[in-house]
Amino acid sequence: MAASLCGPGDDQGQVETRQSFVDDLVSADLVIAPYTAEDFDIRLYGDVALLCGRTRMTGSYQGKPFKSHYRYIDICVRRDGRWKIVSVQISKTPD
Repeated sequence: MAASLCGPGDDQGQVETRQSFVDDLVSADLVIAPYTAEDFDIRLYGDVALLCGRTRMTGSYQGKPFKSHYRYIDICVRRDGRWKIVSVQISKTPD
């Protein structure tokens, strides 16, 4: 996530694996300041949910400050009574 969401590769259309996304998200190299989701919306379609919105995030990665503004959509599926994220799409937006 740090490289694709916050770093220089974020506008290259890269596809990240689940493992690399989670590893980057919990990395000690990534420090994210508190933020809120804007225009947050949940759309339910039976056992499928779309979560979408915008986020303005600031923080640092490997000690270097960053600002990241993006629109996202998370797709979740209910299986065995539990919701699981099955896909995430993040698109950088202008400052």
